[in-house]
Amino acid sequence: MTAGLAGRPSLGGLPVPFACEDDGGALDHSVVVKRRAIRCALSRVCGICGDPLTRPVAFIGGSDEADAELFAFPPVHLECAHEALEVFAPIGGRHLGHVEAPLTWALVTTGGFDLIRPTRRGDPVAFHPNSVLETQLID
Repeated sequence: MTAGLAGRPSLGGLPVPFACEDDGGALDHSVVVKRRAIRCALSRVCGICGDPLTRPVAFIGGSDEADAELFAFPPVHLECAHEALEVFAPIGGRHLGHVEAPLTWALVTTGGFDLIRPTRRGDPVAFHPNSVLETQLID
């Protein structure tokens, strides 16, 4: 593991991404904390490690999210994306903000993204990669 994921708090023996920890310290692999997601977008920090983003930016999620170009998990470093997929994709389960594991994971790299704010109070934010460089599917 890179220092980013290795340095994160753990739950059930697995590291918890920055975006899945609330400001009070509560941890849940299957929930993207809205406040953290917005912070990732506006402050341009990685949803996995919490460090400032560099280009290219990566998004990880299900293949359906890649097809729609709309992701629930915030932007991440490309290295953090690879690491997170190595850790979480093989074990299935509820990780990276998904209540159910995607059948096929997608890794999308992009030069930039847009934060899509919800239209109704309480709904989650989403992220739209606006200049896709590459899409990889991982079974």
